[in-house]
Amino acid sequence: MNAPHPQLFFAAWPQWTLLNEPLGADTHGNIQRDSELLRQQAGQSSAPLARIWENPRSLVVTRRETRLPGYAKACAALAADGWPVIVRDSGGTAVPHEPGVIHLSLIYRQPEQQRYDIDLSYQALCEPIRLALRALGIESRYGTVPGAYCDGRYNLVVAQRKLTGTAQRLIPIRGGGQAVLSQAMVNVVTDPVRGTAVVNRFYRLAGDSRQYDGSASTSLHNELPERDHPQLVQQFRQQLLLALERLSAA
Repeated sequence: MNAPHPQLFFAAWPQWTLLNEPLGADTHGNIQRDSELLRQQAGQSSAPLARIWENPRSLVVTRRETRLPGYAKACAALAADGWPVIVRDSGGTAVPHEPGVIHLSLIYRQPEQQRYDIDLSYQALCEPIRLALRALGIESRYGTVPGAYCDGRYNLVVAQRKLTGTAQRLIPIRGGGQAVLSQAMVNVVTDPVRGTAVVNRFYRLAGDSRQYDGSASTSLHNELPERDHPQLVQQFRQQLLLALERLSAA
């Protein structure tokens, strides 16, 4: 895969607004905030945004999965165990959100005269994360990981296991072009085996045969077990913010 060129990407959209938001109390509201910011970008010319955020414990699924035969049963069972099910607009599979999973969203307008490059868009999303990981002593690469939930070629992989997943959503701008939402979620201090088990339980109860391998994913804390959990979350947030500041100022 070609080396990313994030400086070229960020330079095309000067004056980025950086949002470093604390752990939220409302998963649905946090997800809708990304959608609202995307609609605002489509509706008016404004500064592009880079948003760092974090959710309480929940399982986030797609609209397609709400049509599974046992969806209501799965929602009730998981909610009773402290994993409320929330629906998102983007595709993929069910994914666990919880404190210690750090999300990065890039939200910007892609003018009609500028060619949309999906690879560059994903690389620009992931490069600040790669720089933050490198500052903490962890090297990552792009690639798929067979057996991981919500697998994709723009995972960030550490020690052959998935650490970060990504997604994108585009909506048209009146008069031409599109507004882009690029999202990444980074397992910082979570238990990927437990999270995968929650995903698998949802699918079993909902009547879907897919199942995933908990050992296919990892967390930053698994790679840095000597670090204190709250301290590692703050260190990663700080390094991610610094990486975004450097790239957006280049």
